[in-house]
Amino acid sequence: MPIAIAGHAQQSAEWIAENADASLNYLRPLGAMKLRRREWQELTAEAPKPYLTPMQLDLTEDPATPASAIRLGLRTGSEALVEHLRAMGELGVAHVSFNLRPGDRPVDEVLQELTETALPHFPSAAASASSTASA
Repeated sequence: MPIAIAGHAQQSAEWIAENADASLNYLRPLGAMKLRRREWQELTAEAPKPYLTPMQLDLTEDPATPASAIRLGLRTGSEALVEHLRAMGELGVAHVSFNLRPGDRPVDEVLQELTETALPHFPSAAASASSTASA
């Protein structure tokens, strides 16, 4: 079973790189995330391991709402969310988990919107492999 260590769990970054399968770090501004991701990349250069982050997400009904920081996440419309996720991907973030509570909208509505507006921009590795194999 793969193990992702959240934060530092009272261990050194070197220990985590050696003993964990992934690094799970709180969402940070992109500049700080870039530094954390670079450190992880350097520590795992011989055997690259994924960098993961959770995100508190308050997805607004207006897709054009600009992103603004909230505790451990973003309040944003779907357009700015896609751009933020793209930027995170360019930094090397391999996985983002969304926490949709507390939020102003029903979870099923937010999930439907994410399915229609955000997820198509970020196919999973399995989906990409499957579509390449069938082409």
